Order: sequence, then structure tokens, then C-alpha cells
Amino acid sequence: MATKKILLTAVFGPYGVKDKYADGIGMQMELLNNQITREQGIHSPRQSYWSFGLYLLAENISVPSTVLDFPSWNDFTQELNKGYTHVGISFIVPNVLKVKRMAEYIREHHPEMKIILGGYGSIIPDLDKLLPYDELCTGEGVQWLREYFGEDSSMPVKHPAVFGPAFQSIYGFKSKPKGSILMPGLGCENGCTFCITSHKFKKKYVPLLPTGKDIFNACFNSENKLKTTGFTILDENFLKNPERARQLLEEMTFRNKAYVFDIFSSAEVIMSLGVDFLVRLGVRMVWVGVESKHNLHAKTKGIDLKALIKKLQSHGIIVNASAILFQEHHDYKALCEDIDWVIDLESDLVQFMNYTPFPTTSLYEKFEHEGRLNYLPYRHQHGAGPLAFSHPYITNSSDHIQYLKNAFRRKFEEHGPGILNMAMTAIQGYKRAKQDFITRENESLVWNPATLRYEKSDQPSKDTFFELRLRKMEKIAKNLRPILLAAWAYAPNKLARNKARKAIHDYNSVFGQPKFKTKMESFVLLGTGATELMKTWALKLFSQEGIVYQPPVKRTEYPLPNQLIDTPIASYPSVYRSLEYSSNLSTP
Repeated sequence: MATKKILLTAVFGPYGVKDKYADGIGMQMELLNNQITREQGIHSPRQSYWSFGLYLLAENISVPSTVLDFPSWNDFTQELNKGYTHVGISFIVPNVLKVKRMAEYIREHHPEMKIILGGYGSIIPDLDKLLPYDELCTGEGVQWLREYFGEDSSMPVKHPAVFGPAFQSIYGFKSKPKGSILMPGLGCENGCTFCITSHKFKKKYVPLLPTGKDIFNACFNSENKLKTTGFTILDENFLKNPERARQLLEEMTFRNKAYVFDIFSSAEVIMSLGVDFLVRLGVRMVWVGVESKHNLHAKTKGIDLKALIKKLQSHGIIVNASAILFQEHHDYKALCEDIDWVIDLESDLVQFMNYTPFPTTSLYEKFEHEGRLNYLPYRHQHGAGPLAFSHPYITNSSDHIQYLKNAFRRKFEEHGPGILNMAMTAIQGYKRAKQDFITRENESLVWNPATLRYEKSDQPSKDTFFELRLRKMEKIAKNLRPILLAAWAYAPNKLARNKARKAIHDYNSVFGQPKFKTKMESFVLLGTGATELMKTWALKLFSQEGIVYQPPVKRTEYPLPNQLIDTPIASYPSVYRSLEYSSNLSTP
């Protein structure tokens, strides 16, 4: 019997490029430019994130494995020649035709290899009728894979140390990613009808890092290996387990480590914990689902979302508000009112997505029962195109696309670049935190971890941990300062230009005039931004929405030695000038 060896791979690229396997718009491997800062052109931060689940799987099995991330077709087929007994492919619903091609190729050229499919694409009904495979991982992947290979599934999960973005750039200037990723758990108990994350795990939360100390240890490990102190937490509602978050803060305080986090959280949880706790914990950005002004969900009911967002921003916490268009109550009037309402919340960033009934969700079951599913091909079910159900009021599929695009455009025109809003929130938050720190010292207020509040004390002591937090907030604000000149120079209108001018004034009043290094960084962004702007204009002449960047290919072998082995391999060009890809992608 051959020694087991598994290849864990993402689907092949290119991505965000329309071909016979996948869509273009809506399918970029970029969260921000794809569905948050869309329509913001050169002002949009450009980032692609690695397929983190694959690294988590490889880290937690003893079977020798290789992670192949963002491969081209040739990368994938050549890797198979290195000899594997199993191939695990992770995918989402719109990429099912790419998986079909990969699986059929394996069956034809390597029939001895077992094909394992996983990821959110595994929810597709009757998947076995679309493509060949041997096993389907439908639950939590680490436990499933351990049980499949006959390993101890009760062992604690070991969190991998992986850089956050695969690449990042702003105003055409590429910089080295410095953040990392945490995956403390899967699923969500809120059970929103449309949420695939909640329904895939049966409306239950599956902890991977069950305690605050576990999360701290993952942070500490990443800092030691990668020198990262900032983390994006991939957890649908991280603060829903408040005790774990408390433990994390206590561990950081005890160890004198002021890590920084970008998180997802529902509004009702933020209200219960309080903004002071989030600031002390080190939350730099929070993603909040606002959905609709009609407050159709328990997580927002009775909450003044605009006041909450303003309070978060005043404390330096960047807010990304997530809204859903074309819900069932949306006729044209209600749809426009909801878009107006979301924009009026004045969050730093906004995610607009179209209502999508994914299989396994209660929304899908409802529409299926009512006979309203229109069975849109899976490759188009990415939330930025036509609807996958018959809408009661808005039936024109071109409206589904255009209203979404226009919503992003309006947010940009009325509130300016998201990156500028982030900078303004960072500077006002640092300024306030510094003043609050002084006020608390003068009034003998100390942090009470039991009540999560600052309270009067007869024996006050110096808050050394918050001094660390202040330095982190200062660094966050200063890191954003170089973008201000480009945000002003390339502002989309007078309103945005005045906002950039105010931001420059605020930064100067807090930090003084920029030093030589900051000035040079600003002028570099001005230059690279001009080049990026010309590229964007050229694409618009051919009716293209913007530049499509491709993430780099990465190959990582496990078990790891003392350091990560990331072997760069040749990839297709990093920039595609067109969203249409006409090269021959047929199976060799």
C-alpha cells in the first residue's frame, strides 16, 4: 500500500477574469476591491488573502501534505505528477466548474488518486452528478480529515502562522504584508436566514481555539515566526463568546502584549460589551451586519446603528457596515430607501451584496418550497450579478447588477475614499484615547475586568497596558498618513477633496508637520497613483471596470521544519488588462 500523501489545493486561476469556468466581476480574489471598495478605482486598497483553511488542515494532520495556493492550471497539473494518494480541493459555489475540470483531469490522468472536496462549495445539492469525487467534507475540516486518515480527532487544534494578505497595494504602490490571520472558530448561532456560514454548521458555533489563552498563544506564535502583531480574525461573530474575549484581554495584559485585531461582530454584542472594551482589546476594525433599516433581524433590533457607528469611530474603530440588497420587501422605492439609509449611517466602509439563497440555508428552503428558485447557474451565484430567485417586485436582471454597482458608486461619491475615512477615524480615535487616558489618571479611574468599565478607585495605579495600546493606535494612524496627499490629489469630487484637506489638518495638529520620510512616501504614492489612474482610464475606454490583479502562487510542504517553506513558482502575469480571458484553457 502506498504511503499516504495529500495535496491540498485551491481552484486554479486566473481569478476575476471571465472565461468558461467562472465569472469576472464578483469573482476577484480580493475582498475589498470586489465587494467593499468597489467603484473606488485607484483609491481602493488591493489585497488577496491566502486560502487559510488549507494551511490549518495541513498543520493538523500527520500525513505528509502540500498546500498549493492560487495555482495556474499548469501549476496544478505539474504538481500532480509529484505523486499523491489524495487530492483535497477547497472551493466556493461559483467555482464549481473549475473543480469539475480539476476532478475530471485527475480521474483521467491519475485515477489512483482519491479526490476529497471541501469548503462552502460542498453545499451544492447532488454534487456527485456534476463532477467526480470520492469523499465530501461537509463539517469542520480538521476533525473530518483526522478521522478520515485514522488519526486522533480529539487532539487540540494547532493554529498555523500565516501572513494575512498574499499581496497588498494602494495607489499602485505594492508593499510587504505585515498582518496575520486567526481562525478561532466556525459557524454562528444567530442563524440569519440567508447566512451560509451559520447554516453550514447547523446554526452552532464550532470553536477551534476555545479559550482566550489559546488565541493568545496563536498570536504569540505568529509574532515569533512572522513578526506580526496585527490579526484579522476570521470568525463570523467573534465577540459572541464574551468570556473568551475577556480571557484574551487578560492574557495580553498579563503578558504586556497589545495585539491589534480586525473582527466581525453583530451590533447587539457590541452594545452588551461596550466600546471601551473593544478599544482596550485592540479592535482596529469591526465588520457589522446592518442589513436593512427595517431591522428584520434580532441582532439589530432596537439599536440606533448610526449612533453606535459614530461612537465606534470616535474611539478609533473603523466600521465596515454590511447591507443586503433585493430583500423580499424591496420594491424600487424601498430598495432606494435602504441604500440611502445605509449610506447615511456614515460608516467608513460598506459592503453591498445581493440577496442570495444558497443551498442548506432556510432562505433556500423557503424559496424552494414556494417554487421561486430560478436555478441560476452556480458560476453566477456570487452576490454581484442576477438574483438566484424570482423577486416579487424587481424582475429585470440588469437592475440586479446596476443597482448594486450604483450603490457602491454613491457611497464613494458622497463619503469619499474608504481609505481616507479609515485615516480620519484612526486619527480622531488616537486623539481621543490619549485625552481619555489623561482624564482617567486625573480622576483615579481604573479598568475593572469584571464589569468591563473604568471605575473610581481608592488605590489607582498607572495603566501601563493602555500606554502600549496608545502606542499601537498612534502607529496605526501614522501608517495611514502617507495616503492623504494622494487622496486629496485624486479625490473624486470637491466634497472628498475637502475631507482630505481636513484630514491633513487633523494629522498636522496632532503629530506636527510630516517628517521627510512621510513626505517622500506621500510623493511616491502620488506618482504610482498617477500611473495606476492612467491604466484605469485606459481600461474604461474598453468598458472595463478596472484592473484585475492576480495573487501570487505559493507552495508549502508539511510537516514544516523550524521555518515555513514557501516556494515561489512561476505564475501568469500579475495584471490582466481585460476582464475577458481568451487563452486556451481546455484540458491538455
